[in-house]
Amino acid sequence: MFEFLKEKIAEKVIAKQLKDQNFEQHTFTGFLKSSYTFFVAMPEEDRDFTYSLPILNFLAENKKSAMILTRDFKVSLLPQRFKSKAIEYSEKDITKWKLPARQLIDKLSEMQFNVSIDLNRKDSLFHSYIANIVKTPLKIGFVKSDSDKFYNFQIINHEDNPEISYQNFLNCLKMFQD
Repeated sequence: MFEFLKEKIAEKVIAKQLKDQNFEQHTFTGFLKSSYTFFVAMPEEDRDFTYSLPILNFLAENKKSAMILTRDFKVSLLPQRFKSKAIEYSEKDITKWKLPARQLIDKLSEMQFNVSIDLNRKDSLFHSYIANIVKTPLKIGFVKSDSDKFYNFQIINHEDNPEISYQNFLNCLKMFQD
């Protein structure tokens, strides 16, 4: 019961923070071609983390600069070429409401990117909120509860298998490459 209340309070806090956010109309055709800087929130789940790595490789192959947010102990799981682009966070960066702490918010709110991507398939207010803290016109994430509040481009996922889910996500990105 207490966890439910904490989550509801966190939802209200985020709703208040994002109340003035309006998503501008976008044409997604060619957005990947004209976007050069990406903010990528890596998935919390271990299996998801591994299967999401091809998305980072795809961005690198297309000469896109990606800043990657991940847990401190998962930086070592990133391929070598991405480790220097990692922003790590730890338990001290997560409040008792399971939201980003002020220090992390301040750090991220100064950053600007062309695209923000949240690779978490499961609901995570922490990651959904972080994807909106960085300044970016395009926010991409999987369809989840209340995802309309956080992402202006949503990937539908009815798949339990993370490998297939991230392959589908990658295929969606590839569709908008030209």
